[in-house]
Amino acid sequence: MNLVDLVKDQLTSQVLGSLGSLINASESDTRSATNAAVPALLGGLAKLASSPGGAGQIASALGGLDLGALGNLAGLLGGSNASRLGDQGGSLLGSLFGTSATSKMVETIAGFLGMKPGIARSLLAYLAPIVLGMVAKQFTGGRADAAGLQRLFADQGDNIRRAIPAGLSLGDFGAVAPQGGHGRDYREPAKSGFPAWLPLVLLPLLAFGAWYLMNRDKEARKAVVIEEEMKRGPVTVDRTEVIEREGKKLADTVIETISIDPKFVEAVRLSKNATELFGGLTKALTGVTSVETARTAIPELEKLGPVLTGVQSEAEQLSGEEKTAFGEFVTKNLGLLQKVIDTAMAIPGVKEILGPVVTPMLDTIRKLGA
Repeated sequence: MNLVDLVKDQLTSQVLGSLGSLINASESDTRSATNAAVPALLGGLAKLASSPGGAGQIASALGGLDLGALGNLAGLLGGSNASRLGDQGGSLLGSLFGTSATSKMVETIAGFLGMKPGIARSLLAYLAPIVLGMVAKQFTGGRADAAGLQRLFADQGDNIRRAIPAGLSLGDFGAVAPQGGHGRDYREPAKSGFPAWLPLVLLPLLAFGAWYLMNRDKEARKAVVIEEEMKRGPVTVDRTEVIEREGKKLADTVIETISIDPKFVEAVRLSKNATELFGGLTKALTGVTSVETARTAIPELEKLGPVLTGVQSEAEQLSGEEKTAFGEFVTKNLGLLQKVIDTAMAIPGVKEILGPVVTPMLDTIRKLGA
């Protein structure tokens, strides 16, 4: 049994076509992307399952899956519940791996595949429930426990490592421990010549040394990122402004430089992700000129749901000053987005169609700027 192949077997041409439509990619590009994303996700889960606590987290997440719905991926991804699946996947990524590790995975896969981080994040969000659903199916009734998950991922370690494409390195996030234990090639460690009490004396010193090195390296890495951001300068946003001329709705492109102190590294990075979100919403809504085009815009708006969920999740992890800086960025852009929304909603019949989709998204964005 090969867990990677079992997941890929579910990704038929029809499923890949639907998934490609959701992330705005061709079927062939989506297939290439999933060939990297599926083993990467499994590698992350295997790393998490290497500890009893992490395995318990996975077991808890599996209990919240609807395995019946996941058995019909073509219908699920091609129907109205697709955005809900993406939202669920975004929440799973955040709860299992945390904001930092998820962002690292998104950026690494995006760089490897040459795609925008927002698209990579959406892809991972849609795939996460699918991958976890296949993991759950390896257990009777989908009821997995921590010990069973540890055995499963230990047995699948070689398969996962072989499936990761050459050149894709996820570092510690996707590190899968070599197979071992379970009675195979295990030898009792040789006895050490050190007295048994020595580790007890050294342990506090080692712990302090590890803490010091970890924090020193963390600050050094942040200093490098800050230096790079300083060289790049303030965030530049390419926006589309909706204006009225002679009774006709027109769209003008506006290039605006929005300054955020580069020392707020996470806020700067998250602002760039939010820029992609604002741009997607603006593009979808400026195309609305009638009831018919409003209906056409709904799938495009739903694709942005996982992106918004990801931005919201990461914003919650920002520190006080960084959260303030990011909130100011959101507030500054919200005025333009509100203008775009008001223009679209003023068209007869459009508010009834777009309101249920746009209003919750707008409420979430307002909270980000609060």
